[in-house]
Amino acid sequence: MIVRFVAGRCLSVGLLAGLLAFSPLPALSKDFTTALQQRLTGGIDTPENDRDSQDLLTLGRFYEKRHYAPAWIEQGQPSDRARLLLMALQKAASQGLNPSDYGVARIATLLERGDSPDALAELEVMLSHGALDYGRDLATGRLAPMAIDSELYVEKREIDVLTLLSRLAMLPDPGVELAELPPRRAEYQRLKGALQQYRELAAAGGWKPVPLAELSLKPEGGKDERLPALRARLHVTGELPADAPIPEDPTLFDEATVAALKKFQARHGLEPDGVLGKQTLLALNITAEQRVAQIAMNMERWRWMPVDMGPSYILVNLAAFHLSIFEQGTVVHEARVVVGTTSTRTPVFSRKMSYLEVNPYWHVPAKIVRDEIFPKAKRDPSYLAQHNYELLSDWTEAAVPVDPKSLDWAHMTRLPYRVRQAPGDKNSLGRIKMMFPNQFDVYLHDTPSKNLFNRANRSFSHGCIRVEHPFDVAEVILRLSGTTDWPRAKLDEALNSGQRTVVRLKQPIPIHISYVTSFVADDGSVNFRSDIYGRDRKLATAIRASRVKWDAVEAEARMAPGGAAAGRGTDSGSH
Repeated sequence: MIVRFVAGRCLSVGLLAGLLAFSPLPALSKDFTTALQQRLTGGIDTPENDRDSQDLLTLGRFYEKRHYAPAWIEQGQPSDRARLLLMALQKAASQGLNPSDYGVARIATLLERGDSPDALAELEVMLSHGALDYGRDLATGRLAPMAIDSELYVEKREIDVLTLLSRLAMLPDPGVELAELPPRRAEYQRLKGALQQYRELAAAGGWKPVPLAELSLKPEGGKDERLPALRARLHVTGELPADAPIPEDPTLFDEATVAALKKFQARHGLEPDGVLGKQTLLALNITAEQRVAQIAMNMERWRWMPVDMGPSYILVNLAAFHLSIFEQGTVVHEARVVVGTTSTRTPVFSRKMSYLEVNPYWHVPAKIVRDEIFPKAKRDPSYLAQHNYELLSDWTEAAVPVDPKSLDWAHMTRLPYRVRQAPGDKNSLGRIKMMFPNQFDVYLHDTPSKNLFNRANRSFSHGCIRVEHPFDVAEVILRLSGTTDWPRAKLDEALNSGQRTVVRLKQPIPIHISYVTSFVADDGSVNFRSDIYGRDRKLATAIRASRVKWDAVEAEARMAPGGAAAGRGTDSGSH
């Protein structure tokens, strides 16, 4: 017997077929059946894009199994279950989705006025189609990540929509089942609450912009006519308490306002220096409606994530420059990271970490050799030795060293050798790298440039992910992977030896590289991050383009909110 899963529930296809075959199904007139078949075969009043054409085939199979008996019409009238399903579809906004995409306006009209066989058939199809679309969107996301952004290497999960629809048609309240489909992760549920919070702020008028100015306002006792506007702005989102005292001179940059501005900056990934400068003003003046859209987009990203990320796993958020290690759903370690620049963007993908390398060599990618190392070495051949670079004859195991002094640098136009950097403090990978083999040549590693971890914006690498305190990270990974023969003391011995040492994990550990620009911190504060790679902009464009073009809801779709804070625009994997 074939068994399939929908939203964590096991449903036997054979049992389902039996239920459909032997359960008494309500019958309607021949006119209704004819109208229903017409809509399913002719596509009358149904969408015409590729996904919805496939849905029409699914709906056809669904109703064939039911011998065209309706799921939502009873005794010639819309059932109570039809109204409960409409109520569930109308709640799509709470999940960051657009109710109009599921035909709610037309469904509501048909529920109240549809009494002819044709109108009832239209209602039947729209309810089933809305349930199918909404259920799938809740479970796996509306969009296919790889179709909208070439730097998102995330395969869209699929669910058995026919089994889902059959189950919804049997339940007293289909909304109960639909409510179980979105991600149950705390991150998603917190964003759902933030979405409601920011929608309420937007509905109340949001906030007025703080006027721009050429000069930055520093906190050292400065004065500025914009201070009342700044306080009003910080009041709205709670960084400045409502009962905070206002100085006698309202243009004074007082301590309470400075502290509130620093809190705002920290929540938005900015340098928390209390300076009212250009970047801080831009973040302050992003509208509440834009923040609503940004939260909704990040809820979509969480719907793309695997349901099972592993019992223990590593999660990197590129937009927040942050790494978390989870054990049984609980964060057991966190670290700051440096990620790719805007021109060498780190891609989004998932793999399994399988080994660590202490005192690694750095095998320099050809692009970096061509663009960076060769020009410097040609000007000064001693540059290679100064930075512990070695030349090898080729990329094979049998490669032999090449003496830079033997080369005719003056007449060379390229460096036709393999370049690697020997282990040591000067090595660009630092003293350890953590490997999860992938086609991007991206991995976690140490770095000699420790000062970069103190920056708020940490996009400086060639695509790899540099980790603060990497041996602490490695220690946790070794424990969670069951690599018990490598305690911290032994790891330190390998480090101090100066020799390249490979440590293979007993159990590979999943690592998920994500890009999340809005999240809720443990203290309940809603955080936003700059769209450093322009991926919010691409997602917003794709969401707008994906709206269902039903005639009945086209006007609603045009008025639906969209867009997000604009960002900036892979070469992968060096360091």
